[in-house]
Amino acid sequence: KATKASRGCCFLICPSREEADKAVNAYHNKRTLPGAPSPLQVKYADGELERLEHKLFIGMLPKNVTDAEMTDLFSQYGNIKDLQILRGSQQTSKAGCAFLKYETKEQAVAAIEALNGKHKIEGSSVPLVVKWADTEKERQARKAQKAQFPPSNMSNANAMQQSSLFGALQMGYVPPYNGFGYQVNL
Repeated sequence: KATKASRGCCFLICPSREEADKAVNAYHNKRTLPGAPSPLQVKYADGELERLEHKLFIGMLPKNVTDAEMTDLFSQYGNIKDLQILRGSQQTSKAGCAFLKYETKEQAVAAIEALNGKHKIEGSSVPLVVKWADTEKERQARKAQKAQFPPSNMSNANAMQQSSLFGALQMGYVPPYNGFGYQVNL
């Protein structure tokens, strides 16, 4: 820093989550440093608690999947701390989805490696998607990107016709889905 002035904050790396929890419990809003206008704010860095939770997103579930089916399948890879199957108005797509938390990262990794794209639940024609759940920051970034580039209602055929109004088209490939595109010069 050019000014060498304190910004009034710092980041600490603790040897374990237990030590970090002790620091938060002992100092958050409980101690004021000399010359400081307010007590210390001791908390996890943004997104850090989510990162530590070993939370998975599970997609492509049949709508009628039960908690028991999910528990039977995923408990093979470790101790499940929490399972939330999104139902009713919580669902945003035709396929069902869920969020699951394991006690350890190793358990979550084992489930991802064993099930992602490899296992079909009865009643589904496609394999499960099992991946790390997005953090709040990742969700906000995706939401901002969608707001900046809203999906187009224009079909690829209409896009080709519209773009030809602006001159000759180069040879290329237009993928068969809306919202994404790239060009390959041949």
